[in-house]
Amino acid sequence: MPDPCNNDVKHKLAFNLDSAKPCVEVKNGGTLSVVTCRNLLLLGDVGLSANRVVLEGGALFGPIFTADSSVQLSYVTKGSGRVQIVGPFGKVVLDTKVEEGELFFVPKFFPFVVEADEGGMDFFSVITSSKQVYGELSGGKKSIWEAASPSVLEASLNMTSDLSEFFKSKIAKGAVIAPPSTI
Repeated sequence: MPDPCNNDVKHKLAFNLDSAKPCVEVKNGGTLSVVTCRNLLLLGDVGLSANRVVLEGGALFGPIFTADSSVQLSYVTKGSGRVQIVGPFGKVVLDTKVEEGELFFVPKFFPFVVEADEGGMDFFSVITSSKQVYGELSGGKKSIWEAASPSVLEASLNMTSDLSEFFKSKIAKGAVIAPPSTI
C-alpha cells in the first residue's frame, strides 16, 4: 500500500474520469472515458479497469463484447435506456430498460448494446481486467463486417448486396458510439 504521507499518493490511488480526455468522442452520440493500469497503476495490481459512457438521447453504445475472459458490471448514474445482451447461439438473454441507480451485468464473451432514451444516459462500468479488450461487431478493423466476406454476411444475414453495402456505409469506422439515426 502506498505511503499516505507521500504527496504522490493521490496520483497512485485516484483518477478523475469526469475530467479525463475521452478516448472516443462522437458528435451527437456521446463519449467513452477509460481508466486502466496505464493511467492508474494500482489497477494493474488488482486486475481491474473502469469506464464511463455518456450517451446523448437516442445514441447507441456497441454492439461490442469483451474479447478476453473479463466480465463487466455497470451502474447507471444518470438517465435511462435499453440494454440488450446476446448469449450463445444468438439467443437474447437480456432485453430490458435500465434507469438511474440500477446495475446490469455483462458475462464474458456476450455481445451487448446500450441505447439511451430520449433524455440520454450515463453509466459507469467496472471490468475484471486491467486492460480492456473489446471486440467490435459494428465498424472498424476488428469488426465482423470487415473480417467476413460480403457474400458470407449476405447469406448468413439474408441480406441483399445493396442492403449490405448500405449498412456498412452507415457504420462509423471504429466508433463504439453511434448517434441517433435520422432515417
